[in-house]
Order: sequence, then structure tokens, then C-alpha cells
Amino acid sequence: MPFPATRREFFRRIAVIGALGPMVARGAQPVVGAPGARLGNGVFELAFDASTGQLEVWRKDGQRFLMGAVARAQTSRGLRSMGDATYAHAQEVRRVDDRVGVGQQLVVRSKDGRGELDFEWRVTLYEGRSAVLLEAACRNVSAQAVVVEHLEPICAGRETAGGLHWAGTSKLLTNGAMYYDPGTVLDLAQLEPEGRRSWWNLGFFRGYDREGLVCGYLDNQTALGQLVARREGEGVIGLTAESVLAKGFVLEPGAVVSSGRFQLNLAPDPYLALEGYAEAMGFLHQARVHSVVNGWCDWFYAFEHITEAEVLRNAEHAARELKPYGLEYIQVDEGFQRWHGDWEGNAKFPQGMKWMADRIRALGLKPGIWIAPYVISEPSEVFQQHPEWLLRNPDGSLKRVGPWPSEDSDWARNENPRRYGLDITHPGAAAWLEALFDTVANQWGYEMIKIDFVDWSLLAAHRYHDPTVSRAAAYRKGFEIMRRVIGPKCHLQDCGPGPVTVGLLDSMRIELDQNYGFRRETWKQYFGSPTCSAAAAAKRYYFHRRTWINDADHVCLSSLSIPQAQAAATLIALTGGNVISGDRLPDLDATRLEILRKIYPSFGEAARPVDLFDTDQHSVFALKVRREFGEWTVVGVFNPSETEVMERVLSADRLGLSGGKTYLAYDFWGERLHGEVAGELRVQVLPASVVLLSLHEKRGTPQVISTDRHVLQGAVELEQVGWDVATRTLRGSSLGPRNTAHNITVFVPEAQRWVQGGPFLFHDFAGYSLKMIDAQLLQVRVRFDEAPRVEWRVAFDEFLGRG
Repeated sequence: MPFPATRREFFRRIAVIGALGPMVARGAQPVVGAPGARLGNGVFELAFDASTGQLEVWRKDGQRFLMGAVARAQTSRGLRSMGDATYAHAQEVRRVDDRVGVGQQLVVRSKDGRGELDFEWRVTLYEGRSAVLLEAACRNVSAQAVVVEHLEPICAGRETAGGLHWAGTSKLLTNGAMYYDPGTVLDLAQLEPEGRRSWWNLGFFRGYDREGLVCGYLDNQTALGQLVARREGEGVIGLTAESVLAKGFVLEPGAVVSSGRFQLNLAPDPYLALEGYAEAMGFLHQARVHSVVNGWCDWFYAFEHITEAEVLRNAEHAARELKPYGLEYIQVDEGFQRWHGDWEGNAKFPQGMKWMADRIRALGLKPGIWIAPYVISEPSEVFQQHPEWLLRNPDGSLKRVGPWPSEDSDWARNENPRRYGLDITHPGAAAWLEALFDTVANQWGYEMIKIDFVDWSLLAAHRYHDPTVSRAAAYRKGFEIMRRVIGPKCHLQDCGPGPVTVGLLDSMRIELDQNYGFRRETWKQYFGSPTCSAAAAAKRYYFHRRTWINDADHVCLSSLSIPQAQAAATLIALTGGNVISGDRLPDLDATRLEILRKIYPSFGEAARPVDLFDTDQHSVFALKVRREFGEWTVVGVFNPSETEVMERVLSADRLGLSGGKTYLAYDFWGERLHGEVAGELRVQVLPASVVLLSLHEKRGTPQVISTDRHVLQGAVELEQVGWDVATRTLRGSSLGPRNTAHNITVFVPEAQRWVQGGPFLFHDFAGYSLKMIDAQLLQVRVRFDEAPRVEWRVAFDEFLGRG
């Protein structure tokens, strides 16, 4: 049937089809007029055409949005589509009232004339939400089991004579499967004929000041969500969403499997579209977004050679030098265990892992540990006594697992001992996993557990002991076991597919942790590739504090120059996520130790990448800091080049500032007033360094514009600041570790002429001192000799000698 030219023609056509009457699927209870039912929520209108099996969605102004969409399933019997002529459709409209909101849901039930696979398609519009939610389910109505590799809750493109109508799209933002692939920013014009595949979600960009669109999975508990986008014509994009189960996933007779909910989300700009998508996912699954790790980990300098004595030495140093600034956790990484699958301490940890946890806790810190729970080595008791708990190849033989490219590679052939995957769909393996985490969390007492090596172990299965369990379901089951055993307080970090475990994990590793080599390799890891820490922090910023806490990288400063160390530390601080030192702390020099102190603790809020859609390697981030006493913007401009000076001109609106106002910019690392900003910010950045600015709206009165305690310049150390107009007095209260001091920088509107005395001398008070350090800069030095809180005041007429 030809594609309708207008919305009016489409609705006229389905009204005629409705008058002819539907072929009702078994058990369907369509309401009156359901075959031609139309849904609307003030943003979208949609309807299902029973003659073609296709869904069509329009904007409220009549513009096409999604045309010719169908649901499909890839099975061992071939590709089945609701658009096939063998299907008869019935539909009804339901009122929904759930965690998302109140709205209407179109339910289409499609009966298979071949008696093999029936579909149910649920399409929902919620009141006040600029989103369309779709979910497809299929039931095996045959007498034999069928293998279902994936479901497609939406397929709209050349094969259906339809597509996603989003004219003006110039860029796509993809996502990767796990930490090692943060996705890509690419030009739509460069899209390959076969399209581009993305995991979990996909962003469509038409301009920073235009509507944004994000399509993505809200549910991934049953399937691993993937999307494919293709250019189909002017303003039309082919879109297919694949809910991947497993190559050998079996759907038994009478059984049902769902794709999970998929959302097309609109917002006034691309940032809000990304953030709204992540927020919806987190809200649906009650995401855990409040536990942030401020800590230390040994991996990037000790690797598997870590020892009990080395951990304790670093923990003692951290307790003295960094705990007062916010460090809490000491995490032991790979290398402590006897074997993968035997997690007791080896000869390098002679006192055992419980002793290690107790010693860390005795220092006032929280113990953390790394575990690869699904990897089983040949010498382990599990392998020796319970081979039935392990993953199998399709021929029934034990499946070897490893990070190598294939089992036929030299790497795999020479591996000793060999490793295998734990299959937790086997009841015995599930019980063993439960006992392991009971030991680690409840008997040993670890309060943070990092899960790793999952991609090439549990998730590498062709099929499981229980073939009716998908890969996503198996992975989530493992986290459900862990969370149930360890309780709600233990921090659980995932180095796997975080969208599967939302609501169970606390933090998610989001970048390729390959910090191996000398200074150049370390710098490249932070800023030098599309998978570097800066790129990952940009392309996945929107998940932070919405679905989980982001973990962008460890902070490794010892091999970097001082400007590079400042840049790496600044980047991790601006992510708002976990801040984990990766250096040998007792050997870290005083300058780099001070840099490290300035990023503890994590503030918790993620900066937006200003150049998100401009590049695939990002270098500008802006964070709006909001406190009860005021708000300001912190901007980090990074220069990845090790040889060339970089100059950037950034418009005020791109930084989230008002173009009609004037702002005071202070250079944190340069310790100087950068100048006034009106309309645009001009920055010159030396090679391999950062310019970190605080931007405060200029008020015309004395105002705090920075501190040197923390890179966010007041976000964690300023408790209160206020200006008293009547007395011309600036008052504040500051927080800091006992027996430390830091400086607060105050801008004075009226420039002061230097004199040999007066305000250019130190003025000492209880707990603080005052001194003009430049014509318009006053320094308040607060000292925490007796208490972690100091109140201070500047009576300006008196201080400037006018009283």
C-alpha cells in the first residue's frame, strides 16, 4: 500500500479499514473503534494500520515523525515481522498509570496464521512527556521450541517503506557495549551504506540550539539493546532496534519473551534529550546514584604484583595525607588471589584478606576489593570438582574463556592455567556465587567490590545450562545475587554492561582503562584518542547521577609533568564521579600530592562537554555549581597537543551563560584574574595543559570568585558567603581539615592603588588573615588550627582605611 502523503489521508484510510472490521487475535478485547484508534498527548499522535501491520507517528503540528514502523523477531525459522501477510491484527487502547506517569497505551495483538510466533506490541504516550515508548513481545504458539536470537521493538526503514523523519540531522552520537568503547561522534553524511550500530542508545544532533532526539532502551534486563541507523533519503533515517538475547536462546512452547521498553525522547536541546533519556532509565529502575568512591587503587603501578605490605603502606599514607581531604576507600586489585575462582589470599597476602580489610578499617578507611566472579581457572576447586557449573560450547565441550582474540590464537594456546566461565544459570554455580559474596562482604568485611572480566566470561556464552535464559538475564541475575547478599550499603562497581544492572550497581567504569607505558602513553590515555578518559567523560556524561555514578579513570600523576598532572586531575574532578588515585602514594612528591588533594572529595555533579558534537576527542567542559549562597560556572579547557598552543573562542551561550551579562573569570591553576567575559570567552592553552576558570556574574560589590582548596573553587569548602549592603561587609564561613589552611580570593570592584602599608599588609584575626594581593584581588587566608570550620568577615570601609 502506498505511503500516505498527509496525516489526514492516513487517518481517513485507517478509519475505512476499521469500518471493514479486524481479524481479532486470540484473547484480544478491542474497544469500539480500536482498529482505527488514534492516540495523542499534545506532542505526538499515532495510529496502527491493520492492513500493513505498521505504526505511524506524527508531531502535533502534522509533521511526520516515525513512519512505516513494524516489530520483528529473528528466529531459527527465519525473520518474522508483524508486517507479514500471515499476521492478523487486533488492537485496543488502555489507560496507563505507572512509574513513568499517566497516559494511553495502544496494544496491538498479532496472530500468526502459520501458528508459530504471535506478537504483542505496546506503544505508550504519557501526558506531558515528549516521548514515545515501544515494547514488543512474542509468544511461541507452536508445539516445538524455537531459537530466538533477537527481537526488534522497532524497525522503520527502506524495507518497510518508512523511517524516522528528523530533518536537519548532521551528527550522530553512538554508544559502545561497555567501558572499553564510549561510542563515536560522526557526521551523518559519512554514514556507511549498511548504517552504524550503537549499543543501548543513539543521539541525533541538529544543532546546539535546536531540538534534540535520543532513541534508546530503558529496559535491558532480558536483552542487550542495540540500534542501527541508516541514511534513507533527505531528512529520513532508517532505524532498527535489536533486543539481543543469545545465539542459542530457546523459547519454549507457550513461553513469552519481551524486547524491553524502547524510547524515542525529544527535548528542547541535545543535552536535555540525553539527560532525559538517562533520567528515565534510572527512575524506572530506582538507580543507586548517591555512593561515590573517593579512594586509592594499586593496579596502574603494581598490576598483579601487589603485596599485602604494599597495600598497607599506601593505606597508612592515605590515612595521614588524604583522608582529611575526603579519601575514604583503599581498593585491592587483581593479584591477591590464589587463582581465578579461588579468591583466598595468595602467598603475597599471608595474613589473608579478612586481616587486610580489618587493617584498612583500623586506619579509619573503607576496604575495597576487585573480583572476577565468573572466571574459573583449572587449579581451582570449582573446576576440579564441579565442571557441570561451567559454560559449554554448542557441541557440549567446556568453553574456554579469555581476553584473547580466539581460542586458536597463540595467546590462548599458551595460556597457563586455562580459564573457563561460570554458568550461574546452574543452581550449584548460583549457590557458589552467593557464598563467595557472603564471604567477601560479610565475613571479610569489604565495603566496595569491583566486578571485572565479564565480557569474555559469562557474557560470552552461546547458550546457558538453562537455555531459556538470555545473556542479559544471566548477567542481571548475577548482580541480583550479589546485591541481595552484600546488602544496600556495600558499593558495587561494574566493569560490564551497566544498562543491564541499573538499580543494582553503584558505579560504572566508562572508559578504556589502558594506562600502560610512559608519560606519552599516560597522556594519550587521558586526552589522546576517541576512547580516552576525556572522550568517555564527554560521550557518557549524561548517565552520571541518573543511572549510576561514572568512573572515568584512575588519577595517575607520577609519570606526568606538573601541567599534565593538573589537567588529568581537573578532568576527573569535572566528571563528578569516582575519584581514585592510582599512584604509589608514599613516593608521590609534594607538588603532585597537593594537586591530588585539590580534587578530593568528588563534588558529585558532572560537567557538560561544551564541544560534545563538534569532535570525537573532547577538550572543553563546563559545570554549573549551585550552592545556597550563589552559583557560578567552572570551565576546563584542555589542550591535548604536546607541541602546539591552542586558542579557543567560546560563546557565552555555549557555556550556559547569559550573553547580556558580564562575568569575572579567575584562572585556578594560574592563580590570576583572567579578566571580564561578556558575550564570549577567549582562552589560550599551552601544550599538554589545562586552563581552569571560575566564572562569576559581576555584581558591582566585593564577591568571592575562587579558593585554592578545591578545583571547583568553593563547591565543597565554602559553607556560606553573604554581602551586607548596610555595613559594606562580606561575611563567610569555610570548611577545611584541621591543621591546614587555604586561600579565598575576593574580587574588589574598585581598584586599589598600591601603597607601602594599609590593605597591602597582612591583617590578622582569629582563624584568618586579610591582604590585598593585586589591585582588585583580596586574599582571605583561613586557618583551621583548632576547628574544621572558620567564620570570617571583611569590613571594607575599615579594611581599606575609609572608616
